[in-house]
Amino acid sequence: MSTRHPDEEPDDALSRLALRGDKRAWRALIRRHTPMVYRLAARMLGPGAEAEDATQEAFLKAYAAFATYDPARPLPPWLGRITYHVCLKRLAHARRLGPAFDPADLAHVEDDSTHGPERATAAHEVGELVLAAMDRLSAQDRALITLRYMDGMTDHEVGDAVGMNKNTVRTRLHRARLVLQRALAPVLGGRE
Repeated sequence: MSTRHPDEEPDDALSRLALRGDKRAWRALIRRHTPMVYRLAARMLGPGAEAEDATQEAFLKAYAAFATYDPARPLPPWLGRITYHVCLKRLAHARRLGPAFDPADLAHVEDDSTHGPERATAAHEVGELVLAAMDRLSAQDRALITLRYMDGMTDHEVGDAVGMNKNTVRTRLHRARLVLQRALAPVLGGRE
């Protein structure tokens, strides 16, 4: 490893080190990508213990399969694919009947008070409405929206993460955005 701290190393360098058994490099990769993996799990399964368990399971599966990872390719889509499949398996096993996400679970999240209480309250309410609108999507479409718009992956990377071709990802994202637009039309002043 170079003289830089492991957290400052790029993914490909850390991945090569981790492939050679460097545990510090593996821990740095976990620290760096846990927020993305948890965010995807929480969008598919709901926040809390189930998403935390899925995050841990995804990293265990990634560790077990890490010898198959190509460090020349981006790591987030590879981890996203593992997480996506872990969550689908959990959803199939649980046969959930209720909504995958309850916006009330975010009540404990603190608002950014630097913008004043009115603005913070409005932002919180809009956030809840968006999350409630996302509940109208399938778990798979929530995953696509999360990877594309919250984690900033390209359509191609999202496709790699979920095992779909780029055109299918684009079509599903388009349809999911239409569902969200319809659900949020009252908030947007009737505009779709």
